[in-house]
Amino acid sequence: MDSQFLRTVSFLKALTDEELQAFSALFTLTDIQSGEKIVEEGRVIQSFYIVCKGTVHVRRSAQKKELLLGRIGSGGFFGEINLFDPGTATATICAMDKVKLASVDYEALRAFMSENPGTGYKIVSALMTEVSRRLRQTNQRFVNSVYWASENTPG
Repeated sequence: MDSQFLRTVSFLKALTDEELQAFSALFTLTDIQSGEKIVEEGRVIQSFYIVCKGTVHVRRSAQKKELLLGRIGSGGFFGEINLFDPGTATATICAMDKVKLASVDYEALRAFMSENPGTGYKIVSALMTEVSRRLRQTNQRFVNSVYWASENTPG
């Protein structure tokens, strides 16, 4: 895994070159074909992913329909929720074109952070900042959708 590419990933920007080099050794690179499901909603997920090339869609089922929650491009990541709260995937992730993914098993990632507590703190702190930002965006979208739904309701 190219440690210089990892420098572009939001939650890794505070790592030193040495920390980034050690962290990059954890990852396995995989090529994914367009249309392929990477993660399926409701299934157990065991890995954390970084998109190195291409775009994936994040989708969730609701009332027998599939809703697009977002797009993740190069430098983006997914699988962080189950790193902290093990369980099943909260969404389906599909490749929209040819995608190159870097993945690391949760156990290997947790072991790395335990063995390197300073680096682990930087990673977890930055991940939590990013997760909090995403939660704020989700909350705003929810409030907007409720507002517009109530505006369009006769009454």
